[in-house]
Amino acid sequence: METNDEHIIRKSVQQISAGKRLDAFLAGYTRLDGLSRRDTRIGIEAGLVTVNGETETNPAKRLKCGDEIVSSIMPTPLPTLYPNDNLSFDVVFENDDLLAISKPAGVQMHPAGNDTTETVANWIASARPEMSSVGGDRLRPGIVHRLDRNTSGIVVLAKTDESYEILQELFRERKTEKTYLALVVGHVADLSGTIDYPLAQRTGTLQRQAIKDLDSFEGETKEAFTSYRLKERYDGCDLLEIFPKTGRTHQIRIHLAAIGHPVLGDNLYGGRRMRKAGMPERQLLHASRLSFPFKGQQMLFESPLPSDFTDFLAGIDVVEKPGYPGEASNRQGEA
Repeated sequence: METNDEHIIRKSVQQISAGKRLDAFLAGYTRLDGLSRRDTRIGIEAGLVTVNGETETNPAKRLKCGDEIVSSIMPTPLPTLYPNDNLSFDVVFENDDLLAISKPAGVQMHPAGNDTTETVANWIASARPEMSSVGGDRLRPGIVHRLDRNTSGIVVLAKTDESYEILQELFRERKTEKTYLALVVGHVADLSGTIDYPLAQRTGTLQRQAIKDLDSFEGETKEAFTSYRLKERYDGCDLLEIFPKTGRTHQIRIHLAAIGHPVLGDNLYGGRRMRKAGMPERQLLHASRLSFPFKGQQMLFESPLPSDFTDFLAGIDVVEKPGYPGEASNRQGEA
């Protein structure tokens, strides 16, 4: 039985949440009261949470199926998500569990900074108000994964809490298969390859960095793996298919920059250095395909390249025969 009495939260741990940390599990519900995971952790450490009737002050405690959680952490003023009836996105797929859309470049996933009304979350609040509480975060209803503002492509949203937890586990356990298309500066040396540099936050900035020499780096890093394959060669740039195996922030953009081929138009990681006539004012990165198992079915969602991307490609020359030793080739029979 699950009930809410004023600010008291009572939850029974279901099998799908077994093994989760207490703070992570509870944060999904305390966020409904405007509390961050940090606020929830502080509340746990202050003795405001019980597990099976006993006070638990360890936020990292692993939960078991059937555990009874009671939280008396006081809420803070709730944030407001404003519906925006003027937003419209292409719906690729929808059923009772899932909603897949094609996100255009220039749109954030959820309110942040000065952008509080022109996001995917604002569209959800208007077009699918029944999803408003899915996932436990009022500002990110149903949002399990994200694309950068200036990256276009496929996004899958959860329409129920059950679907949200299933998708969370799929992304966390790397059971999703993602494909991106990226137009990069210069020509890659190999037809295909894998980049495995771990990533770290640059102190005091929004940037991350690829760490090529772990022995000389003292900060915290996270493993990251990105595979790529040459799809088409153009004058001064390559169109690559990208297959990220992990889902770190800015991972694709950082990894491609680290091997000397930043995404064209990426102002943050170096792709701004090569400008061409008619080039869109954004990084030319597109999430084209997403596949994963869901309730006994293999789901597959695709999003075609948007017109700003295809129009730009149509205006630059294809290279039929690469011209220097060691360069990757897109000649017939070698692609």
